[in-house]
This record gives sequence, structure tokens and C-alpha cells, in this order.
Amino acid sequence: MTQQTRRARTTYHHGDLRAALIRAGIELARTGGPEAVVLREVARLVGVAPNSAYGHFKTLAALKSAVAKQALRELGAAMAAHVAAVPEPPDPREAAALHLSEVGRAYVQFALDEPGLFRTAMDGNPSGVGTPGSPGHEPDPDAEGQPQPDAILLAALNRLTEAGCLPPEETGAAVVASWATVHGLATILVNLQPGLSAAERGTAIDNGLRVLLLGVTALG
Repeated sequence: MTQQTRRARTTYHHGDLRAALIRAGIELARTGGPEAVVLREVARLVGVAPNSAYGHFKTLAALKSAVAKQALRELGAAMAAHVAAVPEPPDPREAAALHLSEVGRAYVQFALDEPGLFRTAMDGNPSGVGTPGSPGHEPDPDAEGQPQPDAILLAALNRLTEAGCLPPEETGAAVVASWATVHGLATILVNLQPGLSAAERGTAIDNGLRVLLLGVTALG
């Protein structure tokens, strides 16, 4: 047993090593996306033997799934922080429309700011993510009260319903339209048109969200 391994076993208590391994996976994903999350490299960054990591994640798929879920939580936290900082107009209908627009803007902006984490959140879970916010999509049981992208979207659509802009029975369709729009924008700007200027990206985001709002509010 090496001194490094002995130190790891005395430093980490039950549950702490698992969290540290996930944090290391997040840092690898931040720069290299989901492909960079490798169990041996995660263990090396934490400073433990690979066998110690296998005690918490029996397979690479299990580690990737945990890291992807944490990346999704970070996306949710960034969205919540952005939306909370945006002043809203006094008119309930205008406020609800702006709120949904800023939820979408925050999603796309996270993809631009953190492309590695974004790809990990969306594509890094071998068991699949599903469509966040869609009917039947199960909430993350490990979120511990952290804001989740699907909950943030549903809250925004509920505000539109309360303001009289969206019939409740159209929520499912609005969920799909919203995620299709913002995920499509994110994919285009990050992967297909990475050379656009900040102004061009801003225009593309504004136009996409404007058309989304026109479509969603027309349902009401």
C-alpha cells in the first residue's frame, strides 16, 4: 500500500470520496467533454488508487452518468442565477414572456460559456437523459433542492399559463418546442457556426427566442 493510498483512505470518509471523484470528473469534462471522463484519470486527479474509485463506481458508465447529472445541475444553477438577475416589467403577460425568453437565453449562454460541460450534461450519460421537462421525465433524485433545467422550464411555462398566454393542455407541446429551439440554437452556435461574432450570436439567439415566444403565446 502506497503512502498516497494510505493518505487517501484517512482523508476521505464515507461519501466524500465519491463527491471528490465527481468533482474531478467535472473538471475533466469542462475541458474535454464527456470523452475526457476516464476513471483512472479521475482517480489520479483525486490522488487515490483506481481500486478506491471502483469502490464507488463499479463501471465507467456509472461514473459518466454521475458526472453528467452533476453537469446538468450546474446548467440548472447557471440558468436560475441568470433569470434571477433580470428585472421584469410590471405587466404579468410581458413578465411571463420575458421570463421564458431569459430561461432559454441562459440555456444557450451556458452552452457557449461551458461547451464541455454542456455536451456532458446532454450527451455524457450512457443511460440517457431524456427530454428535460417532458411528461414522464423523472426528476433527479440527487439534486438536493438544486434548481433543475426541467423544473425551471416548467415554472416558466406555468407563469405563461397563469398570465393567460398558454392553455394548460398545450404545456407538453410548449415543452418540446422550447427545448427544440434552445438546444438547436446551442448546437448551431457551438458546433456548426463557432466562428460567429458575439453580436451575430446575440442576434441569432434573439431571433430564435422571439419566434419561440410568438409560437408559444399564439397557442393562447
